[in-house]
Amino acid sequence: MPEARSPVAVHLSTHRPTVRAVRTWCGVHRASLTERQVAARTSWSDLRDAVPGLDWRSDKSRARLRAHLVADGPVLFSGSAPLGPAYLPRGGTLYPHAGAGVDGLAAALRDVPWTVDVTLTAHADAVATAWVASVRHGHDVGLDAFWAGVQEPSWVPLVEALVAAVGPDRVRVHDATGVRTATDPAAASAVVARSVLTSALGHLTDDVGALPLDDVEHVDAQHWSARQLEVARTALPHLRSHDERRELRAFVDHHVDDGGAPAQPLSPVQEAELAARDHADLARLRDIVEVR
Repeated sequence: MPEARSPVAVHLSTHRPTVRAVRTWCGVHRASLTERQVAARTSWSDLRDAVPGLDWRSDKSRARLRAHLVADGPVLFSGSAPLGPAYLPRGGTLYPHAGAGVDGLAAALRDVPWTVDVTLTAHADAVATAWVASVRHGHDVGLDAFWAGVQEPSWVPLVEALVAAVGPDRVRVHDATGVRTATDPAAASAVVARSVLTSALGHLTDDVGALPLDDVEHVDAQHWSARQLEVARTALPHLRSHDERRELRAFVDHHVDDGGAPAQPLSPVQEAELAARDHADLARLRDIVEVR
């Protein structure tokens, strides 16, 4: 008879503040998790050490991922790394490498009872954040060119890949699409993170209601302001090497308007088009899985 394996709850997030909030809460309340024999795997650096190069394809890397995720007791894994980048530097398809990450998780956890909680951000947030990240990492690409390269974004294929891996009853979607336009984005983000923790930990412990989940707080993700973006885009055409681009990024990160409001580069028309895609995707997903 096969050896019984402890369950693993996987949280994959396209909404960066949710990942940070879950990681922070797990760090603060590690003792509460330990009392329930739940191990939290939320460290980006630990994951990189466990799976060098974040290679999800090779048998060796999948074995290393399994060693990172499987323990004597229940495990909560939270992160975005298996999904890869939201877009490539010049647009393209949404999360083009996510299939490899999902396949890697499925192979690593092939005989383990695992569930998936996936947080979906607004399409406008994914596009804007990806374009700003492209500029930040030294790609001299304008928003119009990036926008022209974005190919029919949809969250449905990602969720369908997860359903194919574990079944519809083991996948829950957490809707973070409204955080971007909420009156209080910080509070709205904390609500999403609390929903994720309640769901994921509910698969791992019988007394999730006794955990201090009211302590979940919003944690800001790194962002560039409009002025930081303007300075970088002005300088990039004049740079000639990777080292110069890296030095520009460090300068803008630390010396230009650090802490300003996040850049909001999309036009009202673009925002409206992407919001309509959010609505259509969520309507389709409610026919496939539970959406919270």
